[in-house]
Amino acid sequence: MRPTIPTDRRLRAALLAATIAAVLARAGQASAQLRASGTQMTPDSRRYLINKDVGPERWAISYNLQDRTVTGNVFRSDGSAPSFVWCTIASQVPAGDPAANQYLLDCWGAPQCVAAPCSDDDWQVIQQGIPIAGSFLLPPGTRVTFEANIEPVLDAQCATSGCHSGVSPAQGLDLSNGKAYDAIFRKPSSQDADHLLVEPFDPEASHLFGKITGTETGARMPLGGAPLSDEVVGAFRQWILEGAAEN
Repeated sequence: MRPTIPTDRRLRAALLAATIAAVLARAGQASAQLRASGTQMTPDSRRYLINKDVGPERWAISYNLQDRTVTGNVFRSDGSAPSFVWCTIASQVPAGDPAANQYLLDCWGAPQCVAAPCSDDDWQVIQQGIPIAGSFLLPPGTRVTFEANIEPVLDAQCATSGCHSGVSPAQGLDLSNGKAYDAIFRKPSSQDADHLLVEPFDPEASHLFGKITGTETGARMPLGGAPLSDEVVGAFRQWILEGAAEN
């Protein structure tokens, strides 16, 4: 049976949710002042670690690219205990410039857990549909994202009937929407087990990049179709240079 949560704790959690909601509102505004900010991608290209000052609050959060969650701490300027925040990305609208991507977050907040067991009753809904720009979640200077620039090409040009889709995709490689990333990221080529399809930060070492540029042995991809344009090839190259994240 779940323990009864004292009323004062519920009140503190509700007040905390209201406080974080105000901070989130500032983060979503284009006029938010960001100072001493920093973003770093983890070595597995699966998360962005973000530290940013938003007004008087310090955010230390993680954007998990696999499950599309944003989690971490909000530190207040008065030195009080940090708040905890957990958000799911309800939707994402890509833009030509990734910094202008629009993310809508559903967020919950909780105070610190002073002793185990921590209770999920401490988590209070902050707000749903909070707009956050790509400039807040992505590293500065990001030029290409998988969702906007890479996945649509793989799905349209490669995941065609009789090729990289269906029950028995060619080379066992399914490049259809929702499956392509896990099929190519740091996965060995069927032609050379020591050669990865996508090696983050290294386009020339990535077998997939060699296949679309025609520098690898065998037929250039997409098979039977026109070569990809220089612009699209450049997007693939830039995406790999930026770490080949599932962003």
